[in-house]
Amino acid sequence: MSMEENLSIPLPNVVSSFREDIAAAPIEWHIEPTPGQFGSGVDFAAGILAVPLTGDSFSQRIQLQNLVELRCSPTDPNIYSKMAGYYDSQGITEGILRAAESARISAITEKFAEVSGLVQEPDGSEKTIGKRLATANTPQSWDQAVEYTLKVHNTKAFDSFASGVRSVNPEWSKRLRELNKELTSTLRGSASQLGSTVPTNFGNGIEGPQGFGNTLYAASAVRNYLSDAYRAPDDMKQRMREKEEKRAQEYGKIDPKDLSEHGKLSKQEMELEDDLPDDFEFDHPEDGSGFGELRVCDTMPLLVEVKGYMHRKRRAMTSGRRIAYPSRMLTDPQRRVFGTKVRVKGGIVVIDISGSMSLTQEDIEAIVDAAPAAVILAYSDCNNAPEPNAWVLASRGWRVKDIGNIGGQNNGVDGPALTWAIRHRHRGEDIVWVTDGQVTGMRNGYNDELSKQCAKLVKKHKIIMIPSVADAVKQFKAGRLINRPAGRVRDALLGRL
Repeated sequence: MSMEENLSIPLPNVVSSFREDIAAAPIEWHIEPTPGQFGSGVDFAAGILAVPLTGDSFSQRIQLQNLVELRCSPTDPNIYSKMAGYYDSQGITEGILRAAESARISAITEKFAEVSGLVQEPDGSEKTIGKRLATANTPQSWDQAVEYTLKVHNTKAFDSFASGVRSVNPEWSKRLRELNKELTSTLRGSASQLGSTVPTNFGNGIEGPQGFGNTLYAASAVRNYLSDAYRAPDDMKQRMREKEEKRAQEYGKIDPKDLSEHGKLSKQEMELEDDLPDDFEFDHPEDGSGFGELRVCDTMPLLVEVKGYMHRKRRAMTSGRRIAYPSRMLTDPQRRVFGTKVRVKGGIVVIDISGSMSLTQEDIEAIVDAAPAAVILAYSDCNNAPEPNAWVLASRGWRVKDIGNIGGQNNGVDGPALTWAIRHRHRGEDIVWVTDGQVTGMRNGYNDELSKQCAKLVKKHKIIMIPSVADAVKQFKAGRLINRPAGRVRDALLGRL
């Protein structure tokens, strides 16, 4: 028997002729031989099918896989990036879509492989891979385990892989088996259902073969199991929460080039640039889509002097410009005869007192006791113009005796309250924004654009966000302010809007 008789020549032109989404002028396919699996694949634009042509079962399996792809996959290579952009808010990336498409093609291939006797058996490496990924025990290795499950789901190779994972981490194995079951259910249709090429509109003008819808379902299932999603193992979710919390706390400090500690910045985070001018002010459109105009009441009687503000304090130092304590030359072993002024703690504290928040007189007193030089502005729009919607409750050593009945149910003026604080801050002074991050416009409706603009202000001016008055009081008492952004503004800072 000659070598030519051992060759297995596929018929790509015949296979592609069954597609229902190719124009009247079909693709003229050309075959390029490959040395085994390396370099094999389908190029719809060039009309090339690259596969091994030797007649062994391994080569036939590779041919079958690529012929199924030629018969069923989208002919437009840009569909993955288009779909990823369309489903970006759901966290479905181009990489997940491509992996899910490979899983769909593999599911169809298995149906023909069973008939042809070309079912792929485990080669022993799967168990080793499972052990290695579970031993690494990182969010990255978990995500790799999810992707590997997508690749080998519903096969003996997966059983071997899951067994390796279970020997190290039983919870990981349990979650991966749940994913395998879900993928098997998602891709259990017949070959004609999974591989249908009836032209279909998937939304936003994106068209592709009908069977590609199964790829979207598989991608959605996989997305739910990644390390930052709700079906990930508990330890991975906790680690991702901690990582996200650190990332949120350090907004504005992350160098886009630093991919080691924080991970690659998302497209939305990259777009959240400091493009607002220093004197930025919000517009107040008549249709109510924006923030209302800030009306500050700065005439509330600040009758109570804050203890600690008026007292000038100095700290004894071993060096300095001026001798303040000459007697310490004899009485102090460290001879701290120089003195330096101790800066009185302060800051601009902007407090959301809408219906979802609260503020008491005791809170005001606790804040100024810890930061005697603080300026406190509370805001809430009551929709009763021209009455005030913001109130100065403390200012540079003086506070109100009784805050009285102020505030309402709506936010309405979150952004203008921030720009007020920016204008009134002293050099180097902190701005603290006490808010749940759920900013609203004049009509009390959520607006992503308003949240993004507030996030830009927060990032540009290093505003410290604290989610509740109780938390703010604790931080002021402790003498250390920690960023804890929340709500829609947090989502904007993390690139989720």
